[in-house]
Order: sequence, then C-alpha cells, then structure tokens
Amino acid sequence: MKKVLSMLLVCMMMATLFVGCATKADTTEPENNATEATPETAEPAEAPEAAEPVEITFWHAMSGANEEAMLKITDDFMAAYPNVKVTLVQQGGYRDLFDKLMAAAKAEQLPTIAQIYSNRLSWYVSKGLVEDMTPYMQDAENGFTAADYEDIPKMFLDDGIWDGKQYAVPFNKSQMVLYYNVDMLEDAGVAVPTTWEEWTAASAALTADKDGDGEPDVYGTVFENGLSTDIAPWFKQAGGTTINDETGEIMFNTEAAKEAVAFINTMIQNKTARFAGDDKSQNVPLQQGRAAMCVASTSALPYIEKDTMEGITINCAPLPSYKTDDQLFYGTNVTMFNAASEAEKAAAWNYVKFLTNTENTAYFGSQTGYIPVRKSAQEVPVFKAVLEEKPMKKVPFASMDRGFQGARCVGSINALDALGEELDLVFSGQKDIDSALADAQTKGEQAMEAAQNN
Repeated sequence: MKKVLSMLLVCMMMATLFVGCATKADTTEPENNATEATPETAEPAEAPEAAEPVEITFWHAMSGANEEAMLKITDDFMAAYPNVKVTLVQQGGYRDLFDKLMAAAKAEQLPTIAQIYSNRLSWYVSKGLVEDMTPYMQDAENGFTAADYEDIPKMFLDDGIWDGKQYAVPFNKSQMVLYYNVDMLEDAGVAVPTTWEEWTAASAALTADKDGDGEPDVYGTVFENGLSTDIAPWFKQAGGTTINDETGEIMFNTEAAKEAVAFINTMIQNKTARFAGDDKSQNVPLQQGRAAMCVASTSALPYIEKDTMEGITINCAPLPSYKTDDQLFYGTNVTMFNAASEAEKAAAWNYVKFLTNTENTAYFGSQTGYIPVRKSAQEVPVFKAVLEEKPMKKVPFASMDRGFQGARCVGSINALDALGEELDLVFSGQKDIDSALADAQTKGEQAMEAAQNN
C-alpha cells in the first residue's frame, strides 16, 4: 500500500509540476474578483511529458520556534513531492530580508518565493516583478476550491490582491494586543481597560515610584520603540487613518491624528507609560514585573511564556477602543517572483498551497504565536488543544470582525518612517504635536514621492 501511495503522489506531482500560467487578467476587473472566482473559470492543466527534479528557493525571516515549525512543514512537503527540493534561506530579521530582496531585485537575482509585508510588496508589483497567482489558485485540478476561498479570512486574502490579481498568499498573521500582569491589576482593583479613558486611568493607577526618586519603578504601560509604523490603530480609532490606501493620500496632519498622538503622549509625559528603550522589547519589563501592561503582537506569546519570571501571570485583551473599535492585524504573506521558470513556479505554488493548508497552518499556529490563516484550523486537534490550554490564542479570532491591516501603497513605509522621526520629537518633549504633524505631512509626502520614483 505504501508503494501504491508513493506512486500516486509522484503521478500527482507530474500532473501539476508543469501547469502553465494563464494570461494575466485585465486590470480593470473588480478588486475582489480573485476571491470570488471559482475553479471552473481556469484553463485546464496541460499534461507534462516528463517529471524532472526542480529546486525552489524561499527567503524568509523566521527564527527560533517559528523557523523550526516551518522546517518541519517543508520536510513534510519534500517527502510528499520527492521531485521538488525547497531551499530555505534565513535572511535575518525583517529589515534584513527586505534590504536583501531589494538588492536582489536590482541585481535581477530574486528567489523563487519570499516572505514579505504588502507595504513592501507593492513596489515589486508596480515594477512587474511578481507572479499573478490567480491562474494557479483557479486551476480546476490543482487550485483552490470555493470552500478554500471561504476558509481564508477575507481580510488576509485581500492583503495580497492588487487590481483583482492575487500576488501573495497569507502566511504568518498576528494581532496587536494589550498584554497585562493579572495579579498587578487584581491587587490594585483595576479592571482590564476597554476604552482609552479606562486605559489612561489604569496606567496611572498601576504606575509606582517605590523608592520616591521621582522616576517610576513600575510603569503602567510600555510601548514598542519606533511606534510610528504601528500607530495605525489609534489613528483609526480616533476616526482617521495614517494613509488612504486607495488614493495614496497621507493623513498625518488631521484632527484624528492629533487626538491619537495626544492620547499616547499624555501618558508618556505623565510618566505613566514609556517606550521599551534599553529593554529593546516592550515585553521585557512586563515579564520582569517592571510594567503592568504592554502593547505587542500575539506573535510575541512564545517569548513571553518562555522568559516571564516565576510567579507572574500574564494575559491579553484586544486594544482598548475610542470612537471605533478597530483592531490592527499584521504579518507577512508569501509572494512568487516571475523570473522563475514555469516548472519552478508550478512547484512553488504546490509548496505555498501545502504550507498554508488547514493542517499545516494549524500546526504552525500551535508551535508559534501566529494566527492560522484558515478558519478551519480551530478544529484541528493540534491547534484545538492549544486554544483550550491558552485562552489568549482565542483573542484574534474574536477580534477579526473588527480587524484591518495597514496601508500598503508604494512608499507608505517611507512615509511612516518620516512620521516616526517627528513623533520621536513629540514624545521626547522637543516638539509640539501640531508642528510635528504638519512637518510629518510634508516630509511624508516627499518620502512617498521619492519611493514611487525609485
């Protein structure tokens, strides 16, 4: 029986490895066309004459438990598809990966596939360097079914669509949440905050200057260093946005932006909140009992569990709301570059589909802090057990109906970096909010324009 199964798998690989890519759809199609299409719309696969060994390269930024989980899934894939070798190349952190991808693009040496944020991918799409995966997804024999499309949260799938074409498939997603020290809040009689007003009050009540030197020994809240790239939820909750992704308009100098910055800055100036600073990660003071709350990604959960001091119990909740209850989700997708051969593209599609299927996204979610990219993963035993053991893992699923992902137009990351430079001056007390946001608007527009002309 094992031999028969092995032969069947090889035959399947022969039938899918050389599937040709259909002609790209017209860009005037509706934006969500790719998510609504059914497999019957695709051209049938062409039967290959022979199955030749093929190697694909996947550049990524996963490390630790994240990388170990991906290695296991990749080994399983190569066992199922013996004619395909997947070479995983760990390129450091995200910034390192993105810098190396840009250098590779300019040298015309891009890998087959890569892990990437959509605010970075937009540039590659604009330069025509990315493969439209829609024909693969719609292939009648080897694509997604209608059930597959329904199973992937629309918010995640849409993050990889430009002009109705699917240029990326969701891989590792997470939510920005409020972590808190359970005992500190209970001892102080403070409820987990659900609004900005409650958060401000809780942060003040939980701040403690134990030695009387005028500097807190325990802060109510700790934020990440370089908050600008993740400041979108407060802009949204105040009724605004950082960047209008449809028009590319920068929205830094607005009343909503001023409210959002003032909310955070008030806690900073009152010394009831601080940035990670020399701790580097905002999780560290929480794990060591030097902070009552911190704002971080759900992807940080394994590190928090590993390094939290004995006797400290940590839980998490969605970000407190204001005018709206928007919740930020982020994380990368997997994209395919079009310089690869047709055989490499076909193999890469099989790998991406395997990597993100229900069983494997459930396994990846169980081993890491990331959210499975399939709703059905919640019923897979390996992940279902984790949900029962760790209630914190349930928070993202309960927040998806209020979720959004950040701006991704070309130059958005450059504009946000310009905003960050101005916000650093506000939070350090060197500049007032109105002046900083006015300057951020001008500098952000210039940075975006420069990126778009690059």
